[in-house]
Amino acid sequence: MRLLPFRLLTAHAALAALALAATARADIISPSLNWLLPQRFHGSSQLLPGERWESHLTGERSMPLVAGLDWQTRTDLSRIRYDQLVPMRAQGFGLSSGPQLRLGIAELALPWNTGRDTNGANSTSTWSGGAPRMTVALGPNDRIRLEARISRRKEAGATKRKRTTSVSWRHSFGDAWSLSAGMREVREADEDDASITGETWASVDARLHGGWRWSLASTLSEARGTGATRLQPPQRIASLSLSTRYRLSDGWWISGELKSTHTTHYSEDAREMTSRSGGLKLYRDF
Repeated sequence: MRLLPFRLLTAHAALAALALAATARADIISPSLNWLLPQRFHGSSQLLPGERWESHLTGERSMPLVAGLDWQTRTDLSRIRYDQLVPMRAQGFGLSSGPQLRLGIAELALPWNTGRDTNGANSTSTWSGGAPRMTVALGPNDRIRLEARISRRKEAGATKRKRTTSVSWRHSFGDAWSLSAGMREVREADEDDASITGETWASVDARLHGGWRWSLASTLSEARGTGATRLQPPQRIASLSLSTRYRLSDGWWISGELKSTHTTHYSEDAREMTSRSGGLKLYRDF
């Protein structure tokens, strides 16, 4: 795998520089426009096997309203280019905005998400939905998060609905180590098909001396659904991954991941498949 498509990284840097310049200019022209402009930028770009280029740019802003109440806004831009077999181009835009409230040991966020995706075949899809979440501190080292997501996507005249509910727990061992675990259920449906996916996961995270961050994660999910003509066979997916992240200098980061996935299809022939993947990425926060 080749790394670092510098042309895209340069494009990200140029775009971030323009955005920062616009932010500074807006402070001079009209302070009332500040809440519309990001405070932080995160850009990444990578080249995947098959000459697939992916790039992302994210802007974030938090505006205090009153004591204990902030307004959070996040903007995401993405671009994908694929040059083998059938060339493909795709662009995406996403916006998430909503209040975040702190009430004693609890923190409640109520963002509304919306976006639009377009590919090279002039196919466009739009999506929107809410994603409320609550985080409760059970003590100095324990956190529980409850989250629900409801979204609707329109594409090619069809409407797909998705509902996700999850609960997770995180325990910290000082400042260096933490243990997390959780459960998630995803329900998807359109005019002809419906599916339910249940997932459990656990991870161990560490911040080691020298600035390295490591994470070992395991996930087990099982999906089943019904089609227009017959019951689709369920499948089980088990994965194990090891990832690392290191801060270089001047906002630059390097990250890598190794992942193994085992899939079992519970059909008449009971097919099984194992895949392994890995990669490196260099990116910068602006």
